[in-house]
Order: sequence, then C-alpha cells, then structure tokens
Amino acid sequence: MKKTIADPQIAYILLAIATIGVYAHSFDNPFHYDDLHSIVDNPHIRNLGRVPSYFTDPTAFSVDAKNAMYRPLLLATFALNYAISGYEVWSYHLLALLLHLACAFLVGILSQQLLGNRWAAYFAAGLFALHPINSEPVNYISSRSEILAAFFVLLGFCAYLRRGHLWGLYVALAFAAGLLSKSTAVVLPALLLVYELIIRRRFPVAEKGLFAALAGLFVLYVSMVWSLIAKATVGAPVRPYDQQIWTQVKAMVFYLQLLVWPSPQNVDHQFQLSDSFFDPIAGSAACLLLSLVALALYHRHRHPLVLFCLGWFFIVLAPSSIVPLNVLVNEHRLYLPGAAFALFLAYAGLRLKQKIGAQCVGGLGLVILVASGYATVQRNGVWQDEYALWGDAAAKAPLMARPFIYLGGAYVRDGRVTEAIAAFSHVVRRDPNFSLAYVQLGKLYREQGRDDLAVDILEQGLQIDRSAPEIWAELAELYRLQQDWPKSLSAYEQAVEWAPNDPGLRNNLGNTYQVLGRGLDALSQHQQALTLMPEDAETLLNLGNAHKMLRQMHEALVSYRRALAVREDFAGAWFNLGYLLEEMGDSQQAMAAYHRAAALDPAFAAKALAYRKTLVGKP
Repeated sequence: MKKTIADPQIAYILLAIATIGVYAHSFDNPFHYDDLHSIVDNPHIRNLGRVPSYFTDPTAFSVDAKNAMYRPLLLATFALNYAISGYEVWSYHLLALLLHLACAFLVGILSQQLLGNRWAAYFAAGLFALHPINSEPVNYISSRSEILAAFFVLLGFCAYLRRGHLWGLYVALAFAAGLLSKSTAVVLPALLLVYELIIRRRFPVAEKGLFAALAGLFVLYVSMVWSLIAKATVGAPVRPYDQQIWTQVKAMVFYLQLLVWPSPQNVDHQFQLSDSFFDPIAGSAACLLLSLVALALYHRHRHPLVLFCLGWFFIVLAPSSIVPLNVLVNEHRLYLPGAAFALFLAYAGLRLKQKIGAQCVGGLGLVILVASGYATVQRNGVWQDEYALWGDAAAKAPLMARPFIYLGGAYVRDGRVTEAIAAFSHVVRRDPNFSLAYVQLGKLYREQGRDDLAVDILEQGLQIDRSAPEIWAELAELYRLQQDWPKSLSAYEQAVEWAPNDPGLRNNLGNTYQVLGRGLDALSQHQQALTLMPEDAETLLNLGNAHKMLRQMHEALVSYRRALAVREDFAGAWFNLGYLLEEMGDSQQAMAAYHRAAALDPAFAAKALAYRKTLVGKP
C-alpha cells in the first residue's frame, strides 16, 4: 500500500528532516555561559565511573560547590557526551537535537489524543520543533535540562492518555526521571489533575493509586533536595517575594508575547523588577492575565481545551515564578509551555477550518511553519560565537550587566584590553554583584603592572561578596607574583574553602604549601585535586613534587611516570623525573630523562646542567 504525507511515519520523517535541516549549521556553535562551570570546567563529567555519585552529590553539578543542583540524569548525559567527543561540541548538539525531536513527536502524539485530528497533530509537532523560541534550549547546551525534563513530562502525560499495558508504572517512572533531570518536572501531577478536571470533567478517583505514588515520589524528591530548596526559598533568596511575584506577573505576559511573536529574542532580556500591583506595568499585566483566565473560564464548556492550555502555561511556569532565581526571565523556560501553545494553535486552526476551509487553514499553517523555521535558522547564527551572542544581547539590553561580562571576556581573549576594561568597568557600575567583573579587572590591571589598582578592585569585590572563590584566587595569584607567600596562601585557602571541587585551586594551594615547606599539606591538596581530575598530568607532576619534598622517592617516581604516561611530551615531568633519578643515584636514566626534556624544550638543557652541578658536582 502506497504511503502518503498523511501517514504518520512519513509525516514525522519529513518533520525530522526539516528540523535537522534548520539546526544543521548549529553543530559547531561553542559552549556558552553556564556551560563553562557545569561542563567545560567541571571535572565530575570526565569519568563515566563517577555517574553513580551524581545521584548522591548535588555539588557534582558544577566545579563550584556554590552552584550545586540535583540533576543527576542531566549530568549523566554530559558525561556520555564527554566520553564520546571530549569537548568537541558536535555530540552535545546532536543529543540535544535528538531529544528536541523526541519532544516534538510527543507533542504530536499528545495533540492527536486531545484533538483527534492527525493534521492538527502534525502542525502542533512541527510548530514545537521549528518555533524560534526553542532555539535557545537546543543551542545552549546547559539548557538541555529543560529539554530532558520536558521529554519525561510529555512522555508521562502521553502514557497517562494512552492507558496501555503498565501505563501507571510508566507515568511514575517518567515522573521520577523528570525530577532527576530538573525540578521543573514536578508539574506533571498537576498537569494530569488539570486534564482530568477540565477535559474529562471528573475527579480522578479511579487513578488515586497513581496520584498517591506520584505524591510519594514528590515527597522523596523534596526530602533529598530540601537543603537546596530551603536555601533558594527561605535561607538566602536572591530577592524579596513581593518583587519576585510581581516581576513574574509581568513576565507571564512577556512570555505570551514571545510565544505569539518571538521578537526580539535575547539571551539576556532587559527586564526590570516590580514590587507592587500599583506598578503600572505589573498592574496592567495582572489585569490582562485575570481577563484571559476569566474569558477561558466563561467559555470552558464550549472550549475546554483553551482553559486546559492556559492552565498548562501557568502551571509549568509556576516553579520559576515562585522560587526567586538569579535571572528574571529567559527563553528556555518557555520550552514546555510552548507545547501548550502549539496545542492551542492547532486547536484554533481546527476551529478556523470550519469558517474558511481546510485549504486556507492548511496554507496558513504552512506559512507559520516556514516562517518559524526561517526565524530559527536566523537565531541559530547568533550562537556561533561570543561576539555574535553577547554583542546581540548588549545591543538589545544595554542596561543589563551580564552581556558586557561575556563581551569583555571575548575582548580579553582577542587582546583588546582597552575595550575589555571598559566593558568590565561598565558592569561594576551597573551591577556591583558580578564577581567576575572584579576578577577580570584585577587580572587586566595586574598584567599592565598596575598592582595597586588590581588589589583595590579585588578588595572592592570582596566587600560585596566574600564567598567569591574566583576573586580570592585572583588575589592569591597577584600576591604569588609579588612573592608575598603568606598573603597568597591565605587567599588560596579562602578560595578553596568556597570552591572545594576546583582541582586547579587545590593544585595552586598545594604548590603554595610546597613553597612554604609544608609538604604534608601540599600532598593532601594534590591528592584531592587528583581525585577531582583523575589522570591529569599537571596534577600528577605536582603530586610527585610533594612526595619528593617528603623524601618519598618511590611514590614520587610513580607519580612522574604516571604523568608521562598521560602526556608523553610533558617536558617538565621529564626534567623532574631526571632530577629525582639523579638523587636516587641512577645517573644514566637521569641523563636520558634530561635529554627528553631538552628535546621537548631547549630551556631545560641549561637547567639540567645547573642542577647536576648543584646536586653531584658533575659536568
């Protein structure tokens, strides 16, 4: 039997081809923003053997323990990507795109179940796949958490609708997996309840066992992450709750606008705080939202799906609206709400078909999909490098600090020092809470030989936030270069206290202990660094130096050889191995090691000769 485009297999294959085509040129887009601390600098994802620890240790989420989050399944996908391609980004983007396609297919299945029309379902799936607002979670690798959580929520919802064999178990498993991906998956039971109340117009008495199981999973999850929840909501919220609620009321309307007309898109939207209904914008937004709810309630019997979609939108955004987060608004929060928007437009198309005919509605739907795909292609290009992404953000949001932080970083890497200082100084003036701005200014001033200015700006930053490890680390480096070892040690100890999972900081602290003759302390730091970053050549070299300092010659020999097994062209390790062998009385092997070091780096030739004269008086 000949298949046509109306056949689900053909339709979804075509959708996959279109989506892959739209995102094909994004596979080289680099890491950005939170990718640095959670992926690029995160030693925990570099070893698949550490995956089980993700389920018990929230600090594995980041190199910086302050950024602890409980997302073990997300980290497992990052570890898988690292095992496949290291830090080559193609595999990260490929997995994100495959997950996005899976979500689009689930939106299609959900729409088919609720609308009973395959063309409407194809449109909903296509709109979700191609909508430019979803370009952020697909391009921004850390936003995979949104895609992964949405996948399991949609999977659980579809299992609930289809009621197949063991469907209740599948719903519960999907809910658990969603929670292990990101806390936003907590909304699944509420979505199921709203479906029962609005669409089926019944209370789910027959499903009470399932809802009890979901409640149990929720309680278990909350008990596991309570310390993180308490910190964000009670212990140290980033803003007062009156500001949070009224700002997010405005955000709801802003999000609706982005779904309907996704322009302007920005990685960091310029959005201001509100703290009262009497704020003109917040008050107007509240009135508009209440009007939409009232209208949907009034027409709930004729159009229950409209009320359901609106409920879905509010429920999914509730966690980020209630819990104060650092960023006021961002586009990846619209990923799962976008499923309801796609469903709503598909339903609206069915209603419109009765008035203007199937061909007109089909043509309009095709125009929407093509326009969405084109807009997504254009938006993907913004993620191609830091200048494009953060230059776009700074131009659209000149009052925001974050774009200038990352734009300044790009200037630094290209040696545009004057422009970098101007960008970071703008950040300090605009938002003094950005510790990275102080670090970068301190580093730039230090490199210019303006040490007094460097110390002043770093201490200014510590007055704002004494728990910023990056500021302590830069201050320690400044004192190290000045050979003020006690001050450098004190600063490194503070840095490690606030970032205990940073192997680089532990190595630097260990090296400082070595300079001060504290071999046991140095050994402890290098051992902990090696635990965080197994088989790292630099760390193994430092560990060998600490063993040698303690006259543990065999252990030092093992460490140096392990370093060279990891990195055979490591000139410093060859030299230190030669020095150690010289002390152990094996001059022949020592000379061979010195020759290897000198061949890799000629500077070690003279150094080896000087060391031999010092140690044994040999020419």
